[in-house]
Amino acid sequence: MSDSLSGVGVFGIGEADSTPTDGFGIIAVKGTTSTTLPHIRHTRQPIARYDSRTGDLWLTGCAAQGTDVDVERLYKIVFDSDDSAHVALDLDPYELQQQLCERLGYHIEGKKITLFDGKREIASVTNTVTNMGGFDDGHPVWIGEQMQYDISGEKPCLLVTPGVKYITGLVLDYDDMPTLSAPVNIAAGGHVSIGGLSVVEHPYEGTFLDEDNDEPNLFIRYRRSDGAYDVQIGIFRLTYLDDGVGTVDRTGLHFTATDAAGNPITGLITLQDDIATVTFTDSSWGLLETGSRFSYHRQTNE
Repeated sequence: MSDSLSGVGVFGIGEADSTPTDGFGIIAVKGTTSTTLPHIRHTRQPIARYDSRTGDLWLTGCAAQGTDVDVERLYKIVFDSDDSAHVALDLDPYELQQQLCERLGYHIEGKKITLFDGKREIASVTNTVTNMGGFDDGHPVWIGEQMQYDISGEKPCLLVTPGVKYITGLVLDYDDMPTLSAPVNIAAGGHVSIGGLSVVEHPYEGTFLDEDNDEPNLFIRYRRSDGAYDVQIGIFRLTYLDDGVGTVDRTGLHFTATDAAGNPITGLITLQDDIATVTFTDSSWGLLETGSRFSYHRQTNE
């Protein structure tokens, strides 16, 4: 992450030093001052966002050490008067997991699972497992490692995708379950709590099949780090655009990519039910004219 306007950046130690770090340590930079925070663990390029309004640097790291469990840990980093950085908040995700277990209710009837935030219904889904055996009546809702944070907005939000625990064993069908979001509230005394749970809606996200040969050729993925979307578009026997980045407004998903000649190309993706229409709005490549339009339909799990 690098915010050139504010002069703030975050880098893994391995990017600045060839010494193996096994995912440990970040370097926070403000202006010309660099601060090494060696104990923050991350499993990839650190996800960070600098809030110039408050001066807070939000960062997600990895909570588990020495295991393959991928649970995120939330940090708030602040800069002192000399631009050096220190960790002001280190949020243990297991504390919020306990809050979730107390808040997240459920009702199961057959394969239908209804989720509640307290007494308020927030989602109803149908599990696609055909041989479920039976539910564990003790506590079937399973949170496990499916806890992350969205730091793209004004305040961090906790994201969790619950699974379901069966008598016959752990069958965590996260793909069948909605992702839930709750704002993280931090009181003046440092007490942390979560706000109301709601279902995360990213209708453009998914894999879509082209209309020419029914093959997956449109891939859209939401990025929690900045609220943008990664867009990859394949056009049968013509081209493949693999570096598209876009944002959504009331008219659709606007994206910019690089065409086969190495020049920028822009477009608009609109969604009607499960049909995505890609319209190129500005193209200088002769084989793909401005106004060219292609349709794709959403891939289902059936």
